[in-house]
Amino acid sequence: MTEPEAAGQTPPSVFTPAAGLLPTPSPPADALPLILTLGLALLAYLLVQETDTLGLNVLLLALALTGTLVLTLRLRRTSVRPEALALFGLGLLCALGVAVRDGLLMGGLNLLGLFTALGLGAAYLRFPGLTRLSVGGVLGSALWAWVRGFSGLPASALRFPWARLKGVRNLGRGLPTAQSRRVLVGVLLTLPLLLVFGWLLGGADAGFGALTARLFQWRLPDWDLNALAFALLQITFWAFLLGGPVYAALLAGRAVPTIQTGPDQKPEASAGPHSAGLGLTELGIPLLSTSLLFCVYLGVQAERYFGQGLLGGLTYSEYVRRGFGELTAVAALTLVVLLVAHTLLRRGLRQTLAYRLMSAAVLLPLSLLIVSAYTRLALYVGAYGLSEIRVLGGVFLAWVALSLLAYAALLWRNGLERFAYFSLISGLGLIVTLDGVNPGRLIASVNLTRALSAGETGEERRATFAALADLGADSVPVAAARLDSGPLRADELCTLARFLPSYQPDWRVWNLARSRAAALVEELRRSNSLPDWNACRYSEDDGVFR
Repeated sequence: MTEPEAAGQTPPSVFTPAAGLLPTPSPPADALPLILTLGLALLAYLLVQETDTLGLNVLLLALALTGTLVLTLRLRRTSVRPEALALFGLGLLCALGVAVRDGLLMGGLNLLGLFTALGLGAAYLRFPGLTRLSVGGVLGSALWAWVRGFSGLPASALRFPWARLKGVRNLGRGLPTAQSRRVLVGVLLTLPLLLVFGWLLGGADAGFGALTARLFQWRLPDWDLNALAFALLQITFWAFLLGGPVYAALLAGRAVPTIQTGPDQKPEASAGPHSAGLGLTELGIPLLSTSLLFCVYLGVQAERYFGQGLLGGLTYSEYVRRGFGELTAVAALTLVVLLVAHTLLRRGLRQTLAYRLMSAAVLLPLSLLIVSAYTRLALYVGAYGLSEIRVLGGVFLAWVALSLLAYAALLWRNGLERFAYFSLISGLGLIVTLDGVNPGRLIASVNLTRALSAGETGEERRATFAALADLGADSVPVAAARLDSGPLRADELCTLARFLPSYQPDWRVWNLARSRAAALVEELRRSNSLPDWNACRYSEDDGVFR
């Protein structure tokens, strides 16, 4: 998908998806992509071998991948798109978050941001059009990036100049060159299928599982073929995973499959006020009705708008929890409705003042609904504490609010074709911002402050500490700083160290939060003359670490 070049051409709709594939020209033979893919796969294997957690290795691998792609294109004197570099930068910040923060919430968000940024950034590293992708185009490009995770390695192998290798040429003398390539690609595509389905069928039947297990149990003197086979399997996995972005950045003929609607397609610039689509009347009725509904709701809720009073039959918890979730859903669905309405509206009417005012009539009361949602979230946190799911809900609503703000600003300036890219950048930016906020530390601080102000004792304090341990290493410094009510007990030390049995003093999985927490727990152990925290064990009788 490329940027409009003709002057005066109307930008594409924000919801126009890619449909129909065009044949792409075959890239010339190139040995470097396959060599780089195998080299990166070997590096990934060395970084994760015999580790059971992530940390610095993710950042190093992301740096190696992005640096290799950008440097290769620079050496080939190929221009690199700045919008793709911006995605790479945000992806690297997400990878940095994996090495700095701990916990399930931030680990999942950082990995999601990393995969999204690197996949889309690699696809558009050499091609324009990223900033003008529609919402459907962004989703389609992300899906295509995952598809290339399976096809990138075979495609790079197909473009490798095998004919220039004397040994390979002699080996394939009985077959035509093209046929040899097809056989090689077929083998590469077959291996992951056999491995995945063989593993699943082995789990379904013990006899079949024992049969397939024998394939990896061959041994010869001084050779551990079982370990060798497993190592080759891991390298193959990484080669497939990394082969997608390498192929997309260095070999692909285009960013994604493009649209071909037929030879009779007319330029979008020729679309007038009477072209295909709905008019202001058809769309104005539902939009203005939605605005009126929002205003009626705000009027009815006026006395309880800032949490003053409850409806009969609802507990305080139900009021604030259900209110926040439902108002968040209203905001997200309204954004979808506005984008769909913009797509259905005739192109000649999209720049009219009447359409902009109708959109503003929806957005203004919706902004008050978003304020109400955050007010209810604050009430819920004040009454029941903070949690990861509440942080995630607040961040999602912030993303929706930023997207609505971008929709309003871009619609008014007639630049709505850039909406999807801005929404993508804002989502990744929120993940990076959340890394700076440190949710684990924030949740621990809020909940411990509430607990100490309520005057917890004994068992209540132990339960609070156990809950904080689930937040990961970021919560340990806050919890330790609140231990001012007496000497530290052995069970409390073990609770603080709950995440540490998987801690490895391996530089490849080094993590700032885990490293600081381990040092702090060791300091507390020594100052309180307690046993080594590595001896902590979980008791199934009472669910306590001791």
